Amino acid sequence: MNPMIDAVRFWSIRRLERALSVNALYHWSILSANLRSAFHRPFRKSPPPIVFPPCFEIPTPIAADRLERRHLYLNRVIEQLPDRLGTEKWIVRCEIRGLEFLQRAKRNGKPVVLAFCHFGPYWLLRFWLRAHGIPAATLRSGLAETRAEHRRRTDRLSPFPEWPTAFYKDQLADAVKFLLAGNPLLVALDYRAGKQIEVPVENNCTFRMAAGAIRLAIKHDAELMSCVLIDKGEWRYRIEIGKPAPREMLTPDSDWTLAGRHLMNELLPHYRKYPKQCSRALVESFRERCATRV
Repeated sequence: MNPMIDAVRFWSIRRLERALSVNALYHWSILSANLRSAFHRPFRKSPPPIVFPPCFEIPTPIAADRLERRHLYLNRVIEQLPDRLGTEKWIVRCEIRGLEFLQRAKRNGKPVVLAFCHFGPYWLLRFWLRAHGIPAATLRSGLAETRAEHRRRTDRLSPFPEWPTAFYKDQLADAVKFLLAGNPLLVALDYRAGKQIEVPVENNCTFRMAAGAIRLAIKHDAELMSCVLIDKGEWRYRIEIGKPAPREMLTPDSDWTLAGRHLMNELLPHYRKYPKQCSRALVESFRERCATRV
């Protein structure tokens, strides 16, 4: 998008948010999202149906949602309002389950690695966590200098401005300092680069998992927990934080697939319940194991 148009849209949304109720802003945003989606649809091919592996227990492919782009536009509106999400009219729209696991880790002085996948509006995780008083940040691929201007703009408005909302590969030392300071670091499991492990899951399937979250937790004696953001519709969300992986799974000599299996046991029920919120990359990280030859 043109930077000038992007900036005008950003400040227009923020002005409207101050003047309108959340419901009124939502309905205004639906109109805008419908127009943008209708404009882009003729220029884009319909994506092929998503074929789910046996562990999802969905026997037939699911067609890509026609409204997928509209949902994207609606959730991008939330991204423009990081400093507003903690206000009374917004905070009630996002509940957190499993918050006690984070609170216990903080009481015990333990760093926390939050492992997530590209499911739902995952990029909003750090914003909603910060709105709830939890200064989370995301570890990303690429280099810090490539961060888009619109993201830098929202970074400056986010709660806890003393901490970046994202760290890049060339900022790994800073990310570790952030983690050791007691702040949750969000790390993707379905990232395709780096060390990968094959994690067994149900129904003769495996999940190809990036090992970065597990390695960080082991190296820095951090708690390792799954994390997922569920889009309940109409700008209502739920964050699910899973039970911490047992410490015996996070020793230097442990089998990493055990910690990986714990994470998938926490995450897979959500993916099964809301399969349309799974990204294609996430689904393709699952694979059916080949039958053993005799």
